[in-house]
Amino acid sequence: MATKWLLQLVQGTAAPTFAVDAFGKISGWNQAAEELFGVRLDEAIGQPCHEILKGTQEFGPFCSPHCSIVQALYENQAVPNFDLKLQTRTGKEWCNLTIAIVEAPESGEGHAVHVVRRLDPHMLVEQLARVMTAGQAVESEAAAKLVSTRLANLADMKLTTREREILRLLADGKRTPAIADQLYISPATVNNHVQHIMEKLDSHSRLEVVARAREAGII
Repeated sequence: MATKWLLQLVQGTAAPTFAVDAFGKISGWNQAAEELFGVRLDEAIGQPCHEILKGTQEFGPFCSPHCSIVQALYENQAVPNFDLKLQTRTGKEWCNLTIAIVEAPESGEGHAVHVVRRLDPHMLVEQLARVMTAGQAVESEAAAKLVSTRLANLADMKLTTREREILRLLADGKRTPAIADQLYISPATVNNHVQHIMEKLDSHSRLEVVARAREAGII
């Protein structure tokens, strides 16, 4: 349910920002979100978040009625920032989402406040180029030394047993729901592990983290 405090919090943010309640419905929506998504405040409030965002990742849909963010809200778990391809006013765009779990003082209800940042297309092209050139010969001796050092550092990263399991499943093309089913854990837990893996391997997407893990011989 939208509250005065929550609406003021969201509307006081310059970046596109919206809030989602424990039922996965939009409970806050600011002017910048209206401009990004092409959806007015009165159209957004009370609507299922997944129907507006239609978020996807490399391996398929992310947003659904059984949202992992809502589960994290229910369990009062912190959510690392992550990238999603969202349905904006001008089409599908890659965006970074930072999520804060807040409690409305009037009602005591929890809400997941999402701050959205468009990703720079040039940065995405650079990431794709790094993935596409993974494993190719490096002609420059200095460059070869740099790559060797970077891969050695990646190989030394301390991934937990569970993180290595999930990384191997990602490499097999498994999506979050399938990984959750296979490992008997929640989708929110899978996504949290994936974010930790991406942070450890200095990656910005699941595609990139798999490529880097293969480069470093982790998988």
